[in-house]
Amino acid sequence: MELNLSLSPSQAKFALWIEQNTPYLLPLFDFKQRILRVNNVEHFLGAASHGQSIMARFVLGVWIGSDGFDFDFTEAAAVLDREQRQVITDWILDPFGPNQQSRK
Repeated sequence: MELNLSLSPSQAKFALWIEQNTPYLLPLFDFKQRILRVNNVEHFLGAASHGQSIMARFVLGVWIGSDGFDFDFTEAAAVLDREQRQVITDWILDPFGPNQQSRK
């Protein structure tokens, strides 16, 4: 990913987190304009695998800072593989978002 120097540190951390853990979700975000590409989100959620859809709902919730995409922890635990669950666990232990500070 090309580094956007206009991003805040928390936005840059979020963008790198996406690239490292769920690169298939990069098309859902426009980091230059700092917006969610709503049409891409709707299309992706309609076409994604079950696991990818769960990860997308989690990441989108982190982006907006709330559970506006109906992420379900129980469903995630039952469906996601260990690596995907670890991404969520790591975030729970050190939460961050593109518009917030760490809650340590």
